[in-house]
Amino acid sequence: MYYIQFAIKNIFRKKQRSFVTIFTICLGFCALGVLSGMLNNIYSRLKEQAIINEKLGHITFVKAGYFQYGKVNFNEYLWNQEELEKIIEIIKSNDEVILTSPRLSLFGTLNKSDISSIYISEGILPEDNKILSQTNIDGRVNQNIQNIDFSNVAIGSELAKNLDIKVGESLTLLGIAYDGTPNAIDVVVNSIYNTGNPATNDKFLLINLEIVQELYGKKSAEKIIVTVKNSKRIKAIQQELNYSLENAGYNIDSKSWDEISVSYLKVRKMFSVIFRVLIVIISIIILLMMLNTFYMNITERTLEIASMRAMGLTRGRISYLFCLEGLIMSILGSVIAIAMLLLIKFILKTVNITFVPPVASVEVPVEIILIPTNLTCLFMVFISLGVISSLLSVTDVLQKSIAETLKYKI
Repeated sequence: MYYIQFAIKNIFRKKQRSFVTIFTICLGFCALGVLSGMLNNIYSRLKEQAIINEKLGHITFVKAGYFQYGKVNFNEYLWNQEELEKIIEIIKSNDEVILTSPRLSLFGTLNKSDISSIYISEGILPEDNKILSQTNIDGRVNQNIQNIDFSNVAIGSELAKNLDIKVGESLTLLGIAYDGTPNAIDVVVNSIYNTGNPATNDKFLLINLEIVQELYGKKSAEKIIVTVKNSKRIKAIQQELNYSLENAGYNIDSKSWDEISVSYLKVRKMFSVIFRVLIVIISIIILLMMLNTFYMNITERTLEIASMRAMGLTRGRISYLFCLEGLIMSILGSVIAIAMLLLIKFILKTVNITFVPPVASVEVPVEIILIPTNLTCLFMVFISLGVISSLLSVTDVLQKSIAETLKYKI
């Protein structure tokens, strides 16, 4: 306790210098905290885009080999109606499962009068889409897709703009049936919506599964999408369901949403590298500034250090005292920074500024998502910087003899 009191008195002996040091720590912590919070927000929005907007759910189940060869031999990797019913029954028997949604995707040509365009589609039951749109993403429920009506078809907003398609208009969808023959079906546009992804917004159709099956000429599905109650247990539940289905005699493959998403892992990896580089750069800058401050402090207190050694205080005890000063200043700067981050989070939520995340086409609020684990890591980094800079500063003086130190003149 005595050492702590002594360290606090020494910190407030030079108030301006200590304030600058604490402010520097606070500024560095805030910079990294805001950047980390912004990246967490981007990751969360990309997660929402993949799970809800791209209709990936949490886990995708397909016939074994589909992920490797399904695009070439599509018909060989479809489940018939009987298989679907049995597989869905097995999956639903797991208490952790919320949604079990069969899917069938097709592509072809969309015709409106004398205008045509290519399309890609996802066949999904409207009630399944409604449940999927209510999936909890990091404590947040998406409100954008819940009211989409596609008893027939919902169309991407960019595609609707390009072809001047209005709600209520009739379209003709051309596609290839399971036996290889061309097929066509007339549909009504129920809704126009933004898919959330510029890569698909100009060609995507969300179609009632029953209509897609009619166009394909067969009641079948290529995959089953599953959502679960606890997103932290996706991998464990995936293994449980794999085991249950294989025991029932079904040869299946499965992947989680982040393994299937085209952009999520790539974007996350890129930003993670950038964030780590910034942590190193800012940490070095903070360390150099703190070293400069502590060296000045040690220089002015050289005779004091010599006196303490002459009175019998060991080098270890003196090092401990100065490390304690660096530790206290680091803790003060970090605690103030955390309070400032909470204030920034509140201000951003109140102001409601929006931006378009990477590989997205929908504006979302600018927020910082503060994760306790990340803040704890930053806290430990800045405490380490304070202790290391203090230790490095005092080491040079302590290596000298007491007599040599007593001769020192400022």
